[in-house]
Parts: sequence; C-alpha cells; structure tokens
Amino acid sequence: MPSSPYPEAIADTPGRGRTILLAWEMGEGFAHAARLLWIARRLTRAGWHPVVAARDPTTLREAYAAEGIALVAAPPHEPCFTGKPPFRAASYADVMGVCGYADRDRLAGVVAAWDAMLARLAPAAIIADYSPILSLAAFRRFPLIPIGDGFVLPPGVPGGGFPPLGRRQPDVWPPAALLENARAVQAALGRPLPDSLPDILHGIGGVVSIPPELDIYADWRPLPAAGPWERPEAPLPPPDAPRFFGYLRMSHPQARLTVKTLIDTGLPGELFLRDIQPGMAEALAEAGIRLHATPPPIRVALARASLFIHHGGIGSLTDGATAGRLQLLLPRHREQTCNARRALETLPGCFMAGSGISGETLRAELPKLLANRQLLDRAQAAAARLAARPGTAWAALQPLLARV
Repeated sequence: MPSSPYPEAIADTPGRGRTILLAWEMGEGFAHAARLLWIARRLTRAGWHPVVAARDPTTLREAYAAEGIALVAAPPHEPCFTGKPPFRAASYADVMGVCGYADRDRLAGVVAAWDAMLARLAPAAIIADYSPILSLAAFRRFPLIPIGDGFVLPPGVPGGGFPPLGRRQPDVWPPAALLENARAVQAALGRPLPDSLPDILHGIGGVVSIPPELDIYADWRPLPAAGPWERPEAPLPPPDAPRFFGYLRMSHPQARLTVKTLIDTGLPGELFLRDIQPGMAEALAEAGIRLHATPPPIRVALARASLFIHHGGIGSLTDGATAGRLQLLLPRHREQTCNARRALETLPGCFMAGSGISGETLRAELPKLLANRQLLDRAQAAAARLAARPGTAWAALQPLLARV
C-alpha cells in the first residue's frame, strides 16, 4: 500500500482509519447532498464513520437520519463580490475569490471555523465536494480527496492558474492577489504555504465524477474524468409517442418563454416548475400539460418523454444522456452555460436556447425537435456507449482511500 504524503498528520490523528469528513460548502444543494449521501452509505459499509458537513443541512436531512449518518452544518461564508451584477467568473480563481479568497479577514474567519470542526472531529481523511475554503484549512494537514462534477474540480495549467471558463475575459480579481491572501492566512497560523491556487485544491488526488463527454475541462486534464459514481443503467426505450418533460425555474426568462411556447403549441408532456407564477397551473391544465407538485423520480419521468427540457445542470445533463433522451438546455448561469456548450460539442441530440432566442423560433423548432426520431436514435446509441463503460468514480476513489 502506498504511503500517505502526510504521515505526521495521520499519526497524530485520533480515530485514525475510522472518522472521515465529507463536505460541501458551495453550490445548490440537492445534487451535492445526494452525492455525499450515496458515498457515505458505502463508506459506512466499508467500516468508516462518515460525518457530513453540509452547506444546507436541511437538504435530505431525513434520508441522512434514516441511514444514521452524522450531519452538521458547514461553516457559512458570505460572497465577496460587490460589483455590478451579474457576477461572471473568468476562471475558477474567481470562484475562489467570491467565496472568500478576495477578502483576507473573511477568509481567515471561515478557515478558523473549519479548524474548530477539524479539531473536534479529527478525521483520518476529508472528501471535499466544492469546498475551496475547507481545502485551505486542511492544506497539508489532513489527506484531502477533492471530488466533483468537472466544474468544481478544475485542473491546473502551467503558471499556476486555471483554464478559462468559456470565452476569455478579464479576471474579477487578480489570481496572484487571491493566492497572497491564502498564503497570509496560512502564515499567520504557522502552516505550509501553497505555491498556487490549484495547489490548494488538489490534495492527494481527485475524482471527477462525470462522463468525459460532459467535462468542460476535458481538453486540459492529464487523465479523463472517471465517470459517474456507479455504472449507468441501460438506456430507457423510446416512449410510445413524442412527449417532453421539463424541470425549470420560472424566474428565468427563457423558462417562461419556453413554457408559454409549450402551452401555445399544444405539445404533449409534463413539467415540474419552481417559482411558478399565478395562473400558470390553470393555463397548463387547459393545454393538457401535466404539472407535478413535487419532482418526480427522474427516470420515471424520462421513461414517458423523448425530450428533456432543463437548465443544464450537470446532474440533469448526465441523467438525460444516460437515459438516451433529446435535451433542450436553458442555462441560467455561467456553469450551466459551460456545461451546455460542452454537451453541444459531444452529445447528439442536445440543443441550447440562449438569451437571444425568440418565441417565434421556439414555436417553429420545438415541434420539429420533439418529433425527430433520427436524433433520438442517435441519443440512444450514445447512452448505450456510456452504459457499456466499466469505469466508475467509486472505483477511482478506492486507491485514494487506500493511501489513508
């Protein structure tokens, strides 16, 4: 078994080989909470004692309790961005900046809160999902295994930076200033100093838990993404007739335009909508569109649909790709836009409705897309290729755990 790169830290850690901290401190909750719950279940079976530090401990709280998995709140942080909205990160360095690295005192405060938790739990290792400040608190003190779905686990590039997020643009904060803040926090605590921002994140090795086709950093990685946490099920057979399923936020202009178009064209399908507006439920019912009060199980919903309409979150994109469905993407923010552009390049049957699309275009193109059986067959073939791959993120995690 390979030796750990931090033998002194492990030797001094009570509970060695048992307690393992799983954490997420950034990002919308359900996907992160579900992913860490899945991992914690399997770690428990393998003899570990997982403790999950969640940005939002209310997400899936009952499911964690049912499994007997300890759940605590991750130390909160306040966004550092004070410019004119919207915030648009040039690279992952700006993501680190907005969560705390742009403000030295604020960064020191969150690191201190993580320090208190680490001192109390004394974990043998840390599995960190989208947790850039925890990564600094643990830097060269605890074996850190970063995991994530591509965007949250960027590779480094020569010179100590990160790849650009989409088209190149000016940095919100100079990466060198963010690194200097991190080094100052570490120096004040008498701890090792990182040489670069990627140095903080990468720990003893990471696990990118998506198919390579959906990895926005695929062209920069030395090794391809590991794939989903478990092998995908076989593609769903096509439904008896063309139908859609949509999972959308009605606070988004393109979502409102798309739902109006679905109503106007009378296309058959189902929706789950957040931020629904007054009168929308009645209009959908009159158009014969089923509105779900709660999110249905995704494969159950997709079994009845040939087209999946969503915002381009990586979980939804993976679900649509492995089910073998056409996908219409309405990205709401930078990460989803990057995901969508990658999907357009690598997955057949993916389309994006950007901010410039008109209702007239949607009314003309949506019925044709829904009825395109040739494209659906290509999406089915791509899903079959994904299901045939043997590699999984869980398998990629095992040699890293063995180092602990």
